[in-house]
Amino acid sequence: MPSLAHKAQTFARLPGATKSLFAEAVVTSAYVKFALLFLPFRRVAAWLGKPVDVNMRAPYQEDALPLIKEVKTAINLIDKYAPWPTECYTRALTARIMLHRRKVSSVLFFGFRRNPGTNKVEGHAWLNTSGTTVTGKCDFSMYHVHSAFGDK
Repeated sequence: MPSLAHKAQTFARLPGATKSLFAEAVVTSAYVKFALLFLPFRRVAAWLGKPVDVNMRAPYQEDALPLIKEVKTAINLIDKYAPWPTECYTRALTARIMLHRRKVSSVLFFGFRRNPGTNKVEGHAWLNTSGTTVTGKCDFSMYHVHSAFGDK
């Protein structure tokens, strides 16, 4: 695990816009993590968006692609450097909130699969926008999409 000094040096080398998004991602992720642990789900459910068809995709917003890439980078950094666990659900919801603040449409997916090795059911969450998977990289064909939430 990188030392605190190494983390500070890495942060210092980031471009200004990435630092700002990273700081926002850390604060938002902490808030999301706290909410998921301690608040009733009905309070958190509003952040998901409106239920949409599981085959729906967010509209392509070419002008938002650089921002989407930067948010994706910030989410990947908090996954590496946050002192709390950032599971797929926390990362997807954090990215959704950050993109929503900037009026970028996205769709949050929840899927399940049966692990062939253990035969246990596993869940996964991922966020997609403008043809880009922002969080939750995996082989999505292995998951049965249970529900999706987006902007209507």
